[in-house]
Amino acid sequence: MTEKRKFERIKDGAKVIYKVMGVKGEYPLEAIDMGAGGFRLPLYEKVPPGTLLELHISLSKDNEPFFGLAKVAWQDSRLKKDKKNIPCYETGVEVIKVGIENRKRIVKHIRTHISGFGHSEI
Repeated sequence: MTEKRKFERIKDGAKVIYKVMGVKGEYPLEAIDMGAGGFRLPLYEKVPPGTLLELHISLSKDNEPFFGLAKVAWQDSRLKKDKKNIPCYETGVEVIKVGIENRKRIVKHIRTHISGFGHSEI
């Protein structure tokens, strides 16, 4: 099977608060994995591909959280359990707006982990 991703990914506990655009309610969670182009998140609700999400992102070892806009690319229809044993749907989101400086922060964070200075695996 050929890898289709444009960006390297790491398993990381980046903290994310997500909100479905135009809907009340914000939900904190930890990313399952991440790349410069997106995240795999354990969402607590079903959302169709194309749904826009507002994200508040906190990278581990980074004291300055930032905001982003993401689009749901896919969602697993099977319920799984997150790290806290809460039922969730693994969901791939594409970051579509985060700002160039914040995108650079994500890339630097990933490269730091890949080069062996972090605790995460690829």
